[in-house]
Amino acid sequence: MLAIRGVYDGKTFSALPSESLPQVQREVPVAIIFLEEVALGADKRQHQAEIAHRMRAARNAMPPLGISVKELIEAGRER
Repeated sequence: MLAIRGVYDGKTFSALPSESLPQVQREVPVAIIFLEEVALGADKRQHQAEIAHRMRAARNAMPPLGISVKELIEAGRER
């Protein structure tokens, strides 16, 4: 999984200037998760745990790629 911090202006997404972006090799479907602001006095650790749980559930709901990690690595070497 790749996470890139960025901003959304209502029309487009832009990576933060400090974020390094990987070279684009092909298009893949992505899931964009908007994180809500943490209320003052909220348990931030609990909030992070809930977000991680939601992200794992979203990842587990996605169908498999149909290719093994080894095959992905080898395909990347061939390019």
